[in-house]
Amino acid sequence: RAAEANLRAGGFADVVQLKQADVLDSWPPGAEGVLVTNPPYGVRTGDESELAELYPRLGDVLKQRFAGWRAYFLTADLRLPKLIGLAASRRTPLFNGALECRLFEFKIVEGSNRRKAS
Repeated sequence: RAAEANLRAGGFADVVQLKQADVLDSWPPGAEGVLVTNPPYGVRTGDESELAELYPRLGDVLKQRFAGWRAYFLTADLRLPKLIGLAASRRTPLFNGALECRLFEFKIVEGSNRRKAS
């Protein structure tokens, strides 16, 4: 696998864990970390109703299990932050081949980031 070879060449093989898995079935291996995922989006799946169900579930899993982590989502679907119920702390434009995408960064905290009304 190219990613593993790149990690070895860069000297990061001992500190980065690569895993292909369903985020919905995943649990973090530690209290802090970085999760990078490329979830399905309309261009690849074509089924908007499935995505409308999937994205909120992704947000729930992140909030319930991955507090203290940073999550990065690569997607061409710019509705992603709203659909998963998290505020992106950073949006980086990039291309996945010829397809314009965004790399969204989310800082996952326990509870809510929203300020309580006084």
